[in-house]
Amino acid sequence: MTTAPASAIAPWADAAGRRRLHELESRHREESAADVAAAVSGVLDAHHQRIGTDGLVLYAGTNVLSPAVRAAHDTDLSTRPALGWPGGKLQTGVQEIEALEVIATTQVARAMRAAHAEVRFLTATMANLALYSAFTQPGDTIAVLSPEAGGHASHHAHATAGIRGLKVTYLPYNPVDFDVDETVLDVFLTAHRPKLILVGGSVTLFPHRLTVLRAAADRIGALLAYDASHTAGLIAAGYFQDPLAEGAHVVTFSTYKTFAGPAGGAAVTNDPELAQAISHAAYPVMSSNYDPARLGPLAVAAAEAVEQQPSWAGPTITTAQRLGHHLAAHGYAVLGAHRGYTRTHQVVLDATALGGGTPAVGRLAAHGIYAGTCRLPWQTPDGPAQGIRLGTQEIVRRGADTATMAHIAAAVHHALINTVAPSTDRAAELRAALGRDLWNTHQPGTDQPGTDQHRRTIRRIT
Repeated sequence: MTTAPASAIAPWADAAGRRRLHELESRHREESAADVAAAVSGVLDAHHQRIGTDGLVLYAGTNVLSPAVRAAHDTDLSTRPALGWPGGKLQTGVQEIEALEVIATTQVARAMRAAHAEVRFLTATMANLALYSAFTQPGDTIAVLSPEAGGHASHHAHATAGIRGLKVTYLPYNPVDFDVDETVLDVFLTAHRPKLILVGGSVTLFPHRLTVLRAAADRIGALLAYDASHTAGLIAAGYFQDPLAEGAHVVTFSTYKTFAGPAGGAAVTNDPELAQAISHAAYPVMSSNYDPARLGPLAVAAAEAVEQQPSWAGPTITTAQRLGHHLAAHGYAVLGAHRGYTRTHQVVLDATALGGGTPAVGRLAAHGIYAGTCRLPWQTPDGPAQGIRLGTQEIVRRGADTATMAHIAAAVHHALINTVAPSTDRAAELRAALGRDLWNTHQPGTDQPGTDQHRRTIRRIT
């Protein structure tokens, strides 16, 4: 076995990381600003070609921006600090940023049916850290979903929760219902007495029974939080559960993924005291400045999620359900089959028979189909991820509909079983056959989603 080459950037990386880093470090030795700019331009062009033209993006944690959201992003604002509340900023000449703060906060709160919103977090991980900072003390216990049950790394002791010095215990989980096991919940909570209960996270196929969790939280005086990072856009559109109305004290979420805005995080609540504590954690405890260039596109994305013109949230769910159905027809073990596969954008396959999630996702990528791995409720905690997590949120916004899911499932199947001489041609042709995205006006008779001509084109490819 050959030794992986050294990396100057991260000599501590694993062997695969060092090999890739060494390759890139050897290739990119630019020194002048002009050469650096040319290198960056080339990389960006290659990325857009790979993602926008040649490949099918089925990764559940990404999205494509609408033209209005993209147009609202003015990077000049990124260099303008604006610390404090409007009317009391430490900087002068930031009146327009104050207006954007109000517009974005108002629209995010409206979208999530909340009284208060905090939108200055650069990630949802920071929003979760703000909960820990505001509502727990070092040594406190929090109860979360395990990685196998879909909990995010920011919920766990080895990651963000550990920064606060929290003890993390895993909620009892029912892998058949894909939810907390309410039959033993009270006994569990009485034994552990967590200060914070946090559900939601990375793998979310079905709604949580939040009314049950809230009642149990109230009995021990705990705060109930819901991480809607993957479902916030579906919630805003009214196509998924309404966490605040159903009992969550606080909801945190990513502002991209299904929310389809710029990268970042937010938190919403109906309680002004909780809102004040979260905002204090955002500033000045955890950060000083943030990126105000996010505010305009975030406000537009929030309004678009509510308005649904064009509609994408409902189709995102129905296409995911059809994708699950067609993958099951190919013989794959699709989670949640007894419940219709999913109520979100996510579809999860058990890849144990394929050698595990990582090699299976690698085979998909070699064929131009981009997905992700996940853990499964019944796998051992110390083993590698055995699941494949797919998402339909981006391909729907790029023109896919329920009629195309049989063909996308066939492309996934083809990629998973063909490991010799993989080719991205099939994915590129299928991507092109999806037609234009939702914001482009199709001319009568063109090859657009939903038309017979569009379907004939896809059938020819697959």
